[in-house]
Amino acid sequence: MSSKTKDSSASAGKSDKKKLAPWAFWPPLIFIVILCVWVVSSPAAAGVALASAFTFVTTQLAWYFQLIFLAVVALLIFLCVSPIGKKRFGSEKPEYSKFSWIGMIFTASAGFGMLTWTSIEWFYYAQTPTWGIEPFSAEAMEWASLYPLFHWGPVAFGIYILLGVVVGYLMYCKKVTDVRPSTACTEVIGEKRAKGGLGKLFDAIFAIGLLCAVVTCVGVNVPTLFGIISRVFGGEPSFAAESGVILAWSALMAVLLYMGLKKGLKFFSDFRVWLGFGILAFLLIFGPTATMLNGFVDSVGMFIQYAPRLFLNTDPFAQSGTPQNWTVFYWCWYLVCALQTAIFYAKISRGRSVREFIIGALIGSVVGSWLFFMIFQSYCMNIFISNPVDVAGVLKASGQGAAIMSLWDYFPFIQFLYPVLMIYGFVSMQTLLNGQCYSMAMVTTKDLREDEEPPVWMRIFWSLGIGAVSICLLLIGGITPAQTVSIVTAVPMSVVLIIMVVGFFKELRRTGWVVDGKAEPVFDTPIESENEDAAETDDIPVSDAAVATVANPLPLNEAPSACKVSPTSAVSFNGNVSIDNNRVAVAEP
Repeated sequence: MSSKTKDSSASAGKSDKKKLAPWAFWPPLIFIVILCVWVVSSPAAAGVALASAFTFVTTQLAWYFQLIFLAVVALLIFLCVSPIGKKRFGSEKPEYSKFSWIGMIFTASAGFGMLTWTSIEWFYYAQTPTWGIEPFSAEAMEWASLYPLFHWGPVAFGIYILLGVVVGYLMYCKKVTDVRPSTACTEVIGEKRAKGGLGKLFDAIFAIGLLCAVVTCVGVNVPTLFGIISRVFGGEPSFAAESGVILAWSALMAVLLYMGLKKGLKFFSDFRVWLGFGILAFLLIFGPTATMLNGFVDSVGMFIQYAPRLFLNTDPFAQSGTPQNWTVFYWCWYLVCALQTAIFYAKISRGRSVREFIIGALIGSVVGSWLFFMIFQSYCMNIFISNPVDVAGVLKASGQGAAIMSLWDYFPFIQFLYPVLMIYGFVSMQTLLNGQCYSMAMVTTKDLREDEEPPVWMRIFWSLGIGAVSICLLLIGGITPAQTVSIVTAVPMSVVLIIMVVGFFKELRRTGWVVDGKAEPVFDTPIESENEDAAETDDIPVSDAAVATVANPLPLNEAPSACKVSPTSAVSFNGNVSIDNNRVAVAEP
């Protein structure tokens, strides 16, 4: 190796170290180490503790998370109908056409997690329906078809969109290049605290929350993917086999991340979208088409009629546990995913109006997810009703992945479809986790330019770290441990997000909607001026030893006599006051 190459490598290494954001990097790393050591050394005790944490948060704080999402819906409506709805994210024209823009949000929903939840989520609600309804009755099945649409509908995506408005304003109106909780909360906590310990704490919470969100994705989807693999190659699910799948993911993630985001992910992302919607079209054509469409239309009707009732449902009397175990879990999961998803929404929405952004993002995200429920949920519910499938028995004996396979076994041409589903599942999880690992690397890197990527070693590190946590949680078994890490993290993360939103509205009230340095009022209250606290003077003689200071420029004929000068003169005093064209102007100190 030449000396020039060595110098270049050393320089790159030093540059990477300088770019490390310690307050965002070390807390999630410490979290990984502590969690892995704890679970490996005592999986039974860890399982009990995580289950207790799950129960505590979902029961004691159910009201809190329900109110948060009710407030989100109210704020989105306010943003649409208020003057803020007409404001735009920057002065530039939109980067993408409206069709392409909505399409990107639409296809973001085509993930493997949708196959998991659309196939089995309804069963949990039919098995333990809310309000004391008889399990698996016709009424229970109706509510079971509604609840998933509520959890994957406008209310759920609302938190992404609300924060997308905040992030879009910071990125394109205020030109903030490093969008972090610390910078977004400055209006409330102050610049000194934002750059100090409190801001670093907020950034650390965000980094840990993002890590937990990814672990939850892996934990709930690995059983489904391995269920497909067992159908293709045979064999039964085991800890070793599922760990092997996660290790394979982590290794491939490391390779793709080493290649770079655009090189490694674009092909897989496009392939995932086309294959996902191809599977939907296949099942719609060869499955019970009319039954699926009728079931979905009825579910949408239920949603329109009863969704408001579910906003604040905690089922305190029948105590089914459904709102706590599912609605609160989803709200917590969405909260820890919210900021990163909001950044994605905002990045592709430059030049859009606030109202256009809210309505378009809602349409794209809801339609994208509901298409999967129209096909997979309706089809699986029809299979359960029409065939002797013991889903409850399989679920208890072999877990969620096997229970889903017991329903998919009735799909048409399933022996040919399983390999396709396996490819789709592997590619979907790969693109999702690659994107999230890349986001983790960006969060834990500081001072990145717009065209700059985070260090390669950091991307590889987080891909391996996520794999390690996911394997450790497999030791406990079930999906509850994976759910719990997001639920617990959502408590502090919700506080950070609330401060961000409060700061956004507080700033709008104080300065108006600022674009390219120009402020436009959005409320009836006057906009505060930078010179508001400047001292107004009326009779201050101008001399070599004194400088006249006024709050606003004054016409020369209204200036105090001591300040009057010739109308044709141009005078400056100590660089602070200038008089030209019959006006007195005061420069900022």
